[in-house]
Amino acid sequence: MNDIMTPYLDHLAEGRNLLLERTKDLTPAQYNRIPPGFNNNIIWNMGHILVVSEDLLYENSPYQRPIHEFVKSRFEKGSVPDEIVGEDDILLIRHSLQQTAQYYKICTGMDKPGNKTASVNNSGLTVVSNEVMRFLIFHEDMHYRRIAQLMEIVGKVED
Repeated sequence: MNDIMTPYLDHLAEGRNLLLERTKDLTPAQYNRIPPGFNNNIIWNMGHILVVSEDLLYENSPYQRPIHEFVKSRFEKGSVPDEIVGEDDILLIRHSLQQTAQYYKICTGMDKPGNKTASVNNSGLTVVSNEVMRFLIFHEDMHYRRIAQLMEIVGKVED
């Protein structure tokens, strides 16, 4: 499992670190702006990739999912940004995005070389398959592209 999962988790961490770097100077208004022709905003996309990735990583897992202080349902599949996300929640989402891959490695024991305990759950099911990880990366990349489009618009116009 370590050899299989590590490249995916490393890719996840690298993509998120780049996203966080590119969005670090946005104002709360920029994070929350929904431009004409769009149905979501930058912070919704960031919260959404966090919630979906944790859903996928912990679905068959015996490991404890991280507990966040923001309302998870605001970012689940099928949700839309229906209220302003405050600065504190923006910071929590940013921090959580940065921690996901490392937290998952630690709670599964993957941070220890040679540890294979993360591969199956108590029922003998594979915790996270290659297919799930490929989908997770595809899903995140799709939202990264959407965030890039939004940033082109919100970065040019100050509210």
